[in-house]
Amino acid sequence: MPITPQAIEIMALTAALSLATSLLRRMVFTREDMLLMAEVQEYQREVLKAVREKDPKALQRLEKRKEYYQRVQARLMGKNVMLMFATLAIYLGFLSWATAHYGTGPILRAPPGFYLPFVVHGDGIPFFGWYILSAFAFGTLLNRVINPPVQTSRRQPARGERVAEQKAEG
Repeated sequence: MPITPQAIEIMALTAALSLATSLLRRMVFTREDMLLMAEVQEYQREVLKAVREKDPKALQRLEKRKEYYQRVQARLMGKNVMLMFATLAIYLGFLSWATAHYGTGPILRAPPGFYLPFVVHGDGIPFFGWYILSAFAFGTLLNRVINPPVQTSRRQPARGERVAEQKAEG
């Protein structure tokens, strides 16, 4: 299966789109936001654990912090929605341009016996299928490089203390 110039062009465009959306995410979410997300996840794990273990004291203690975490989640959800619509606009614009530019015919021949739903049509791989394969490859890689996961300390915060505040001071 020789790689066509169109396939190389689509890979480059996919990498550029992945880079743009990863950078956009990095601009929207600050390090503090990422720490707050990790803190909220840790709180949710604690609540789930207390519910599973049917620990009324732990549930009561966690209930006192519930309002704070709901406010944090609401603020972060607003940023997430804004990012989602911005990313959607970028991708829909690209996909409409690319579909008009490349058409729906195959740009690559698929290896004999190779089939993936939405990727291979007949014996060829059209633009959208090649884009999906390229997006999996470049999107995951670039997102890991540009937006690495936030490492949080496993130390439990003292009563009333917030993990994000500890990180900001440290």
